[in-house]
Amino acid sequence: MRIKKGFWLWGLFSSEEKNYLDKIKYKVQEELPSPRFETHITLAGPYLKTNKNLFKELEILAARNYRIILDIKGYEFKKEKFRSFYIDIYNSEKLRKLREDLNAFERFDLNKKYTPHISLSYGNHIDKNKKSLINKLPELNKSIKISKIAIVKVNENNYSWEISRTFDLL
Repeated sequence: MRIKKGFWLWGLFSSEEKNYLDKIKYKVQEELPSPRFETHITLAGPYLKTNKNLFKELEILAARNYRIILDIKGYEFKKEKFRSFYIDIYNSEKLRKLREDLNAFERFDLNKKYTPHISLSYGNHIDKNKKSLINKLPELNKSIKISKIAIVKVNENNYSWEISRTFDLL
């Protein structure tokens, strides 16, 4: 069962890379209407609550870790509301290591299948429309870099994603 209310850890991008991704996201959402959300890659969660220890541990982790380069596979889509249309990301060794580090101080199921991606649209859209949209979108860069980790309060029932705090990576 999907937890609809809780806290998630997201990877965020520099303003330049965010602008690049947002331009693509806006083109996608012109054809595939979606609730508004910050451009991100989900790293871990959900957690039912947060505490001061989590904030402190994330601050320490961010201060010790460099920005992580994500290698991009391409555009992809599924018949899932919160993975309707997205940019597929390779699950690299550096990304797996970051998730292991996050798990060390706030447990989550590392064995659960993790499919890293950057969502461009949420919703129940028709696959035929998603497939034809791919041909209208620009070619993607080969990679993009996570520059921050964020704690995000999520309530999927009312489409609310509120960033509580961010931590800059080196």
